[in-house]
Amino acid sequence: MNEMYLRFPNGRKKAFTISYDDNVTQDERLIELMQKYEIKGTFNIIPGWFAEEGAVFPAGETYVNVTESKALEIYEDERIEVANHGFNHTKMTTLPKLLCVDDLIKCRLKLEQMYKKITTGFAYPYGLYDQELIGVLKDVGISYARTVHSTGGFSLPEDWLELHPTCHHDDERLWELTDRFLNDKICEQPYMFYVWGHTFEFDRNDNWDVIESLFEKVAGKEEVWYATNGEICEYHNAYQKLVCSVDGRRIFNPTSTDLWAEIDHKLMLLPAGHSVEAAP
Repeated sequence: MNEMYLRFPNGRKKAFTISYDDNVTQDERLIELMQKYEIKGTFNIIPGWFAEEGAVFPAGETYVNVTESKALEIYEDERIEVANHGFNHTKMTTLPKLLCVDDLIKCRLKLEQMYKKITTGFAYPYGLYDQELIGVLKDVGISYARTVHSTGGFSLPEDWLELHPTCHHDDERLWELTDRFLNDKICEQPYMFYVWGHTFEFDRNDNWDVIESLFEKVAGKEEVWYATNGEICEYHNAYQKLVCSVDGRRIFNPTSTDLWAEIDHKLMLLPAGHSVEAAP
């Protein structure tokens, strides 16, 4: 064996995902677009910020959080992963460790009770994080954590607790990056195109056309895996658990996930729980 690269389900070399924060009312419109174009993604929820039922807001206010009942309605969709954004969206790097643990656990507990799913994704409130907070995330079972640092690239993260997106949807490089993502011929490492933001920004900037144009452009491509943040993280983590024989002739997949790899220019399925011949 001379070279081996991760490939996404069915041998795909590219993945597309999105992430939107703060459970605001405009999320519903984005979800409708996701359904229309068959896009998957992650919404980072702040349970402590759910609006009161029947609350009245000033005319023209663009930043309005959904109620708990509305959150149950709109985020319960097969295309959506619900993730932790802190119960109260605190500035965690300024707080004692115990308060961070409490906030994170309260958020996990609330979301898991609401959606009946294990919730291990996270987005850093205000984009603030440090090594101490990363340690806290490990302690409370967080598997990945999104930052707000745009890379302008498509690499999978070296550390999923420092998951940097490709760009914000308002990034001036968006269309250049989209064209690169779609047109680049990949021979080695796979691409992940990750766009993030807040849906209230579309109303404030009057640019809903940006996200719909993006979805229209990237949707329906056979070579692209449309996935949530968590699905990509879980797949990558499973791939890293592959066991190879000393001579490189056999690979064992000890996980419960079917995996794909390109080995010496040959695409191979690595079935869950099985060994395969990797080289003659």
